[in-house]
Amino acid sequence: MYTASALIDGLPYKILDAKDANIQAAYFGDTLIIWRTDEAVGNWRLQLDRGKTWVLVNVVGHLQELTVDASGYAEIPISASPVYVLARSDYERLTKY
Repeated sequence: MYTASALIDGLPYKILDAKDANIQAAYFGDTLIIWRTDEAVGNWRLQLDRGKTWVLVNVVGHLQELTVDASGYAEIPISASPVYVLARSDYERLTKY
């Protein structure tokens, strides 16, 4: 609950059409939350600002840096467990005690 509370609670909400009925995605402020509604596991391509450092955070708060390719895309690993994608600077601001 801490992860969701820190990264999305109270921020404006906007649904993202993932073009796949089995993928649910939405922005809460600048934080993207995404997961699959089926049991499949795979990657989802997301265009990101190459000028920022991006992180992927799982539901228990484990953070990993995302690699953005030369075209500005990152491969987001998604499954039935939600993950959060956001700029490292936003992560640091949102999780600051």
